[in-house]
Amino acid sequence: MGRIVAVTNLKGGIGKTTTVVNVGAGLALKGARVLLVDVDAQGNLALALGLLPRRTLYGALVDGARASDCVTPARPNLDLLAADESLLSAQPTLARRPDWSRALEQVLRPIKRDYDFIFVDCGGSMTVLNVNALIAASDVMVPTTVEHLSMKGMEKLFKQVAGLKNSVGTIRIIVPTMFDPRLKQSTALLEQLQATYGHLVAPPIRVNVRLSESSAAGRTIYEFDRRSRGALDYAQLVERLSTIWGFNPEGAVSPIEAVQQQPATPVQNGHPPAPAPDARVPHPPTAEAVTAVPKQTHATDAHDQPVVTGAGNVLQLTCPHCGRALRRATVAGYRVAYCDHCKYKQQELASDRRR
Repeated sequence: MGRIVAVTNLKGGIGKTTTVVNVGAGLALKGARVLLVDVDAQGNLALALGLLPRRTLYGALVDGARASDCVTPARPNLDLLAADESLLSAQPTLARRPDWSRALEQVLRPIKRDYDFIFVDCGGSMTVLNVNALIAASDVMVPTTVEHLSMKGMEKLFKQVAGLKNSVGTIRIIVPTMFDPRLKQSTALLEQLQATYGHLVAPPIRVNVRLSESSAAGRTIYEFDRRSRGALDYAQLVERLSTIWGFNPEGAVSPIEAVQQQPATPVQNGHPPAPAPDARVPHPPTAEAVTAVPKQTHATDAHDQPVVTGAGNVLQLTCPHCGRALRRATVAGYRVAYCDHCKYKQQELASDRRR
């Protein structure tokens, strides 16, 4: 039965939708059946995936339509239950119901068995639908930018979750986003976050303009630029979540490995090819979703030998920021050199040639 994950924080603009899209797409590339649900009237999930759905969550919540009839296929193994501005009028309607807090749970119950993971993209405040998402969720993921206001909002979220779920045990992971390792304040706040929440804190998602560009183009980061550090960071997050949730099917590969050997879809001026004029649901490219044969990599070998880039150059062995020795590993199809002290990272695609 599907695991329902509410992705939330009581602050907007912290990368919730970007995280939902790229974690969901990454798990789908590993072979999981994934549904993304948008409960924010801005409807950013559909935009980030380049879709114009005919039906939305409003139909299932208010009009009584079956949830399966309102789902839009987005990518192989990845579906979307979209939102739009109609959800603004849905919330007062739901609030008058005696069972208002379980409306979303009732909508998802008939299709829950069809998916391994259902990610609910929440808005930046405790609305009726955000309360519904937390009530329905078996797990909570909390993205947070590494800055004071977002971290303060997270403290309030923990109290809200404790009040709704009688425990904060459903909060499974905190994802630091938009992390800039060049800033001392960012590093200090990340250390503070790790000291406060310990093992719940995932490795940070670094600042990367390719992440915002991919959302604007209606593509996942793996489709848009699988060589970017944003793709690497989200691939690592997907692997960590797979371990937490025990999703490691035989033969599964990382998101980047799944698309590594496939030709990139042409992008002109940062945008995918335009759909036909009468197309209501643009069809995303599917070549990237073809699973490649998993490659056998050995992290111990990477520590014993110099890190050689695809061009034949050796990645530098000392950190340019703090001067300490860099550690080395092979992760998700990349050769990586990283610093445990200041969080600097350097990576190179492990292919023979850069396409």
